[in-house]
Amino acid sequence: ITLVRLERFLAASRTPHLDLELMTAAPRYTRLVATVLGQSHFLTDIVCRNPEYMMYLWEDADLAQTRTREDLVREARSIVDLFDTFESRCEALRRFRRREILRIAARDVVAHCHVAAVADDLSNFADAACEAALRCARHELKPRFGKPLASGTRNEANFVAIGMGKLGARELNFSSDIDLIFLYDESGETTGGTSSTLSNSEYFQKLGERLIKVLAEQTAEGMIFRVDMRLRPHGRMGPLAVDVESAIHYFESEGHAWERQALIKARPVAGDLDLGGRFVERTRPFVFPKYFDDETLEDIRNGKRQMEAQIAQRGETEIEVKLGRGGIRDIEFTVQMLQLLNGGRVPELRVPPTLRAIKALGEQNLLRPLDAQTLASNYVFLRQVEHRLQIEGSQQRHCLPSGPIELDLFARKLGYANGASFMNDYSDRAAATRQILDRFLASEGSGNLWVTDLLNSHSNGDAGKAGLRALGFTHVEGPRAELLSLYTGPRERPHSLHVRQQFLKVAPHLLKALARAADPEATLTRFAQIVSNLRAPSVIYDTLLMNPELSGHLVALVENSEFLSNLLIRDPGLFETFGRASALEHASSREELNEQLDGLLRAYDRDAAPYRLHTGETLRIGMRDIILGVDVMSIGRELTLLAEVCLDYAIAKAREK
Repeated sequence: ITLVRLERFLAASRTPHLDLELMTAAPRYTRLVATVLGQSHFLTDIVCRNPEYMMYLWEDADLAQTRTREDLVREARSIVDLFDTFESRCEALRRFRRREILRIAARDVVAHCHVAAVADDLSNFADAACEAALRCARHELKPRFGKPLASGTRNEANFVAIGMGKLGARELNFSSDIDLIFLYDESGETTGGTSSTLSNSEYFQKLGERLIKVLAEQTAEGMIFRVDMRLRPHGRMGPLAVDVESAIHYFESEGHAWERQALIKARPVAGDLDLGGRFVERTRPFVFPKYFDDETLEDIRNGKRQMEAQIAQRGETEIEVKLGRGGIRDIEFTVQMLQLLNGGRVPELRVPPTLRAIKALGEQNLLRPLDAQTLASNYVFLRQVEHRLQIEGSQQRHCLPSGPIELDLFARKLGYANGASFMNDYSDRAAATRQILDRFLASEGSGNLWVTDLLNSHSNGDAGKAGLRALGFTHVEGPRAELLSLYTGPRERPHSLHVRQQFLKVAPHLLKALARAADPEATLTRFAQIVSNLRAPSVIYDTLLMNPELSGHLVALVENSEFLSNLLIRDPGLFETFGRASALEHASSREELNEQLDGLLRAYDRDAAPYRLHTGETLRIGMRDIILGVDVMSIGRELTLLAEVCLDYAIAKAREK
């Protein structure tokens, strides 16, 4: 393979005879060429497209040193400034990216630099690419719209790109997406240009779109990075660029448990880094609360179970380097969970990089010394494996080769004698990692992954919508929107994390009950209308959690009686009336009704007692009719008895006066 690739390289070179002469005279150059070509067809493609880059590696690149962020930003900006059109700037940055990826890959495969140093280099380049992309975007927009100014001032509003995930933690791979959040600090409008003025929100939306175009658009010169914006406030449903105050409010009032994990790694990467630093600091109380509640911890555990179930369904548990059993995510999850649990009290734990966090956990005795050493060693090993998988084809590849020949070839690239010896080491390390994680995490799956996907606003919901179709829903977009509303609450008064967790547990039973309705979509719409009119939807969710069978009862009520449904809207406390398991079993006697009335008369508002009795018993009798099918004559007798008890009370009150 290496010889074939060498032929390609020499055929592409403008001076093949000089390359051959140098290989003859300098064995180190021969090893450089052979190693780069032998490791990866992706690296081969780069040097065949730009043969001069091989000489750059030999003469100019210092493979022993990580290039600083400042150095890379300076060079990337100077490249942008050499050109005068948006397209030419983008193409120049793509060529710069190819050269730098080749240099960093050579540091890995030729100089055998530590995985942390390689990740640092990749992350410094990503920062520089984001800064240069921002510069391109501003050059493009300024003539048309001018500068964005803060309201009532001549001060320019500021913008920052926050790096999340591996970019934020400075742990990028050779084929990583970059996760970004775009923020700005002030409302206002632009000064105007050849097109018009824009509000700052519109301007920064366009700025973000151009920034993404620079990085992610596929052209003849390739692309720089795939960009993922789903971690922004409200996910796909939210604006591309968000003002800082709105973002802070979102995380404090609506943030999910998994967003705490994501924000551990938040870091400003381009634009106004001071603004980004202030944003990150203000999210610390949300990410690292002083007291961590059990519900949030369970929410985090559920997320891990769901992810593992998905990998198991694909049959990749033992060969998936990132998400498989004992893989990279197991280490990251263990570390992040310990950071979340203890970071509110121990500031030293609030560090994004995984290796630094492991060290801090060991120093604070939150990980046993041997466990800290094991996790650190295994993390470096797995990231090296991941790098080699992705260098081969510049693809997001995390599965080990399945065929014995391919596995042997891959293992030799990592210094192993064969695939079997590599897999023995890999399996031992995975087992050791998993043993540590299992002390903190129960591994059973939830069984309702599609419901979680359905209620995740950051997902396209394909799995969830397929689940709705399987239950008999014909049109799934509307029902999904209704269910998301029940889960998240209205935008102006969003549900707390506790209420969302309640509904997540209730939803599977509710959906099965809705599937039995004659018109599931219409019944769900009516149910959502009822809940949206309640100030405390947790009353319904609590009741349904205590007795899941009541989901069917409630759906039947909503489907069959607008009158009874309205009783619940006016008095949510009535859910407790039929929330008791025995509430519908028998008709109330006169004595039982009088006892209920006496109890209500001892309440704070005595005058409301007969009305509360009448409403609650009417609802209960109606439910007996709808749910149990009690005959019409019996229903008539029960309603008559209720009227008599209320009349007796009214006569007694009249006599008192």
